[in-house]
Amino acid sequence: MAGGTAVSSMNARILIPSLLAVCCFLSLPLLPAMPLTSPVPPEQTPQGLEKSDWVGIRGAHEAWKHSFMPVEREPGVWQARNPGQQWTARFDGRGFLTQPKAAAWQWGLELRSYGFAARQKQADAKPREVRAEGGRLTQVWDEDVEEWFINDKRGLEHGFTLARRPEGAAPGTALDVVLGTRGTLKALVAADAQSVYFRDALGAPVVTYAGLKAWDADGKVLPSRFAPGPDGGIILRVQEEGARYPVTIDPVAQQAFLKPLAQSTGFGHASDFFGAAVAVSGDTVVVGATFEDSGTTGVNSTPDEAASGSGAAYVFVRSGTTWTQQAYLKASQVSAGDAFGKSVAVSGDTVVVGASDEDSSTPGINSTPDEFANGAGAAYVFVRSGTAWTQQAYLKAAQVSSDDLFGFAVGVSGDTVVVGAFHEDSSTSGINSTPNESASWAGAAYVYVRSGTTWTQQAYLKAAQVSPSDVFGYSVAVSGNTVVVGAIQESSSTTGINSTPNELATNAGAAYVFVRSGTTWTQQAYLKAAQVTASDSFGRAVAVSGDTVVVGSTSEDSGTTGINSTPNELASGAGAAYVYVRSGTTWTQQAYLKAAQVTAGDQFGTAVAVSGDTVVVGAVQEDSSTSGINSTPNELASNAGAAYVYVRSG
Repeated sequence: MAGGTAVSSMNARILIPSLLAVCCFLSLPLLPAMPLTSPVPPEQTPQGLEKSDWVGIRGAHEAWKHSFMPVEREPGVWQARNPGQQWTARFDGRGFLTQPKAAAWQWGLELRSYGFAARQKQADAKPREVRAEGGRLTQVWDEDVEEWFINDKRGLEHGFTLARRPEGAAPGTALDVVLGTRGTLKALVAADAQSVYFRDALGAPVVTYAGLKAWDADGKVLPSRFAPGPDGGIILRVQEEGARYPVTIDPVAQQAFLKPLAQSTGFGHASDFFGAAVAVSGDTVVVGATFEDSGTTGVNSTPDEAASGSGAAYVFVRSGTTWTQQAYLKASQVSAGDAFGKSVAVSGDTVVVGASDEDSSTPGINSTPDEFANGAGAAYVFVRSGTAWTQQAYLKAAQVSSDDLFGFAVGVSGDTVVVGAFHEDSSTSGINSTPNESASWAGAAYVYVRSGTTWTQQAYLKAAQVSPSDVFGYSVAVSGNTVVVGAIQESSSTTGINSTPNELATNAGAAYVFVRSGTTWTQQAYLKAAQVTASDSFGRAVAVSGDTVVVGSTSEDSGTTGINSTPNELASGAGAAYVYVRSGTTWTQQAYLKAAQVTAGDQFGTAVAVSGDTVVVGAVQEDSSTSGINSTPNELASNAGAAYVYVRSG
């Protein structure tokens, strides 16, 4: 979003100004002449015109700018430009295709079918009728289905109206509208099924299709969500049982290709690693740029290139369908190589940024940093008031040592922050022990809480049994009063929940669940896979949402596929993910997740996320060159990567 220009957005309807509006605009030359060298501000009425006339002219002009025009010598094809969003859309009857100005990608959708499950009705090759009515372009597919679009300064809105209930409904089945994708972008349905991210060739999301709404003739809102469709398409899925037809389905699309403002990057530099860490909460996105090189400090400073690899973080916010950069975050004291932005987390108006290579030896909160502990690490808390961000806290461990890498992983939930330091060297165990330096890289995690604007360290977390090189704290997550910590080099061969650890499976990995009651933290669960092998790296990634925990195990070696298969050792480094659920205080393994097609070295489980009943698992080294949603994978694009969405039912 260079220069702060509004990001293009598309909704799901179409606007075509009436002929009267166009004629009014075309009659402008008959108005009193106005000097071309002194343009009249829009809010000022030109001399010789009544204000009401000027308002009407401006309205007609605005409508004309967003109008749909037939394309010359291409019967049945319409075109609409959107000056504010900087794109042009073409409508050929089958669907639409947008081309942003000066962008290398194209994106569009087309109707494939609609109906219930196997009783889907296929869309005809062309609509029966296309009509422009005022601010609306309508494609009539049959007597039951109309697809419509509106183009205005908000973007392009796109929707469907179904006059009657399609045939083939069965109790509990959903109404599906199946859309195929056009252009060069590939679709990924978000974990919450409320958004679809369309990504470019580099994997960056440049269009977000969201805001899905559905309602019936009485205005009753109907539950709706997105789902992956065949051949890389998407599905608009509506639970319409009991609805009175007609039913309207109305999603919103927006372009959201986030890049730093030019003034925040010195016009952008190679190797900043913008996107090395990302986090989202509501309408706020935080992006880390671990190797950004500015030596400036604080919020929204003017960058230079004086501190190589110091790092930065960026805050973007959404208003309606428009994304803007709200803040450029730097530490209050900056040094080269700090890796500020190595990890980021956000919850509401609070952002946490980890700087795992920060070098201060000073302990505690809001100390004055020095440069006496190379790689000790730090974390920074920023808060928002209105639209202004300020640094509220500079977090260090209560005891600091060189090379702890404090801040390698961070998490935040409300007034609670958790920070991982996987190179911490204490052999002490449990909660709030007195650290020593007797177990190199055992690792630790730290919990901080806020009261008003004051932060304090509430807990120093260690495993109940500690060994050197466990790297406890490599991954962390927090949800309310629950913290999860991964230790990817923990070496026990024991399995399941709360087993007694041994040292018989080097680097098998483990995860630990801690819970808070009042201000007291206890270890509630020690999580291991149901089948354990050395070097599985269980705990590489962790996520928690309420009573559900997900753990990634990137080096797990089973060649089996799908959910709850019986693991073997036939695909080295294929990877797996495990889902655990809590009932009361008891945890059980609910699912063992594998990809539908498994290959050695995919590293399935590199990243995990969970929200409610939806789990997302990343496989950073998956090798398929196929694109879109639910394609049939091949092995033609080494380390292209993939993500998998799982939904829990019942």
